[in-house]
Amino acid sequence: MTRAFNSAAAMIMAIITFSAMFLFVTPLTAGKAEAQTTVTADKTTEVLFNSGSRKITGNLVIRKDSILPKGATLSIKKGGKLYVLPGVSLTVEGTLKVASGGAVFVQGDMNIHSTGIVSCTGKLKIQKSGNVSLDGTMRVNKGGNVFGSGKLNVLGDFSDIKCKGTVTAKIVPPVPIEQDGITTVGGVMIVNRVYSLPSTYGNGIEAVAYNAFLKMKNASGYNMSIVSGFRSYEKQKETFAYWESIDGFEKADRYSSQAGHSEHQTGLTMDISSLSQSYGKTDEGKWLAAHCWEYGFIIRYPEGCENITGYIYEPWHVRYLGTSTAKLVHDSGLTLEEFLGVKGWN
Repeated sequence: MTRAFNSAAAMIMAIITFSAMFLFVTPLTAGKAEAQTTVTADKTTEVLFNSGSRKITGNLVIRKDSILPKGATLSIKKGGKLYVLPGVSLTVEGTLKVASGGAVFVQGDMNIHSTGIVSCTGKLKIQKSGNVSLDGTMRVNKGGNVFGSGKLNVLGDFSDIKCKGTVTAKIVPPVPIEQDGITTVGGVMIVNRVYSLPSTYGNGIEAVAYNAFLKMKNASGYNMSIVSGFRSYEKQKETFAYWESIDGFEKADRYSSQAGHSEHQTGLTMDISSLSQSYGKTDEGKWLAAHCWEYGFIIRYPEGCENITGYIYEPWHVRYLGTSTAKLVHDSGLTLEEFLGVKGWN
């Protein structure tokens, strides 16, 4: 009798314990709720933890404005999920790591502080109601994917995103900054029909762009050449006058820049191998369009985008942005004007 009573009491205690565990663990996805792997942020908690590191292999649900402080590392491991709920913000001052097989879902706000680092080898989905504001560093590693219909707001420079994976979330650029007659957006110099350079700017092709060209040429297997590289303000003035004398101002203005408005003056632009639109149909031209971003370049004036860029299709004209930013532009499918949120012409 006593043994039977003890067995019944033990069973009741097990049921109560299991029920308590279930009440305090509230994963948002179907699956087994295991106390040792599934964590839910306390509704009264503002600091996730003060220092050291924590690993999440279950679900971590942020229900109240929270901070991952400097010196703390939160790792979302394979199978782990972090949810930032609507109307809630998570400020990252420390380090947030998303491993392969891990995932972060931002329905509210994630603010990456100037000291914060987000390193993503898994998935970071910015959902429709979500916003990620970047003032620190975001490393999108190989295999990493930042996507969704929400917004990734860049508050500093685009170089704060170290992209070796894929970013297809909507990137919202910072406002243009004009200093000493030079306009930049997120650290990217913009020169077009609207934005110009001072007449004294530039003295040759930048070494970083030229070295990237050599690397690209060697990888391509084609005998690529630089038809036109750096052009000074005065040289561009002569160039435009020449084409105007042949085709008239209106036609020349569609394919040639007026002095101060040429990207060639930046030292980051070059015309490759040909000045004919048919170059885009050659094997070399096709290779350039498909692979130049891997070496830090973009095709600056894509086909069918004259109403955006202000210039006709130029399959030979590449602009150096650096490998990470070039990949961001490539993945976006946008022209540089659209990516930077600026006008190409008035």
